[in-house]
Amino acid sequence: MSTASILFNLSKNELFKLADNFKTLHRKLKVNHRVDSNKSEITPELLKTANVFVLAGPQEKFTETEFQHLKDYISEGGRLLLLLGEGGEVQFNTNVNFLLEDYGMTINNDVVVRPQYYKYFHPKEALISGGVGCDSMNNLLLEASKSILSSFDFMDDKYKVEFVYPFGATMNIISPSNVLLTTGPVVYPFNRPLAGYYQNENNGKLIAIGSGHMFQDKYISNEVNTTLWDCLLTMILQDEFKFKASDFNDLEINDYAVIPDTIYLADQPKICLMDSLDYDIPADFKKLFDMSLYSISNDLLRDVISTYEKLDVQYEPLKIIKPQFEIPLPPLQLAVFQPIFSDLPAPPLELFDLDEAFSSEKVQIGQLTNKCLTPALEGQSPVDEKELGYFIQECGRILKVCQDDQKMSPKEILNGISVKIAHYKKLDKD
Repeated sequence: MSTASILFNLSKNELFKLADNFKTLHRKLKVNHRVDSNKSEITPELLKTANVFVLAGPQEKFTETEFQHLKDYISEGGRLLLLLGEGGEVQFNTNVNFLLEDYGMTINNDVVVRPQYYKYFHPKEALISGGVGCDSMNNLLLEASKSILSSFDFMDDKYKVEFVYPFGATMNIISPSNVLLTTGPVVYPFNRPLAGYYQNENNGKLIAIGSGHMFQDKYISNEVNTTLWDCLLTMILQDEFKFKASDFNDLEINDYAVIPDTIYLADQPKICLMDSLDYDIPADFKKLFDMSLYSISNDLLRDVISTYEKLDVQYEPLKIIKPQFEIPLPPLQLAVFQPIFSDLPAPPLELFDLDEAFSSEKVQIGQLTNKCLTPALEGQSPVDEKELGYFIQECGRILKVCQDDQKMSPKEILNGISVKIAHYKKLDKD
């Protein structure tokens, strides 16, 4: 594999050249392979010198003899790589489909677009996820590109591999060829082939891709395009490479649907369907329109004026009468809203013991006494000083001897009560 010869053809004015827009790819290939360019006619002798013959965007037509040489080259074990771009044969002015049809492949005269913006500004710079049709190839790309993949962990492995497919066309691929890449479920047209692979019994191989721009200097370093090129080159060079039967189980390919040019059709003159039966369309399309309808003219003005004389009515020029329209109008209403005041929240009654809050002082003291003396009367525990102090403090709170925010010791409460009783028993209270 280290001595493989890769020959890029330039005799058909190829769009992608090693010295022009494939410089990065050229530097990468020179490390392990011998890379040359061909500007002369395609001959069997020339093809025998190359392990891989590359047609990178031909912009001229091939002759039948040249196609026959390429077919013989593939049948004898040669490897051919074909790259094209948007517009297919029409845009490139070539006839490569004549060669591809023998292997079940054709490149369409269309372009792949991404309807929603994501990473790349131009719609034709389509970022495709879930577009690798071969499972083993997808696993290889996933393993080799873990460092640059930024997809979420919950995504299926099929959609984690993303590659950019700029300015490329779709393909039609049937047996005996296999589909390598598709547009996936996001890029339009949905689930259509982008790259095909053919292999015969003599290990002759053909790989056709609808976009050579994806390996240009501008895009080859983006996403997994570099790893994708390495994978394709390995497939085309290794003699023992074979697909497994399970590699294309989950491949979904939609039918190729052609949408009519609605803008062109909308500009065409339309006639009634019933009138179109047994109707010859004239060369001058203006005759299809009845120009007399809704026309304005002064042809009957003289007859109208003479009618005034016959009826003995004075002829006067018409005056403009200001119309008065009676339109029911809704009542005027100020375009403002009344202020909405927020009500106070309801009191948190569930946080209060209502019996305790609204009972009298005697009842509260009686409940407190039963609470404190019940354990002592039942013999559970004697009344100690701590419980007695608690009893005195609660009684002081109920009798309002001390304020709620004022903490007084039991002795201070007893002293305050004693002082009030002493003042009350004095004969001279002043």
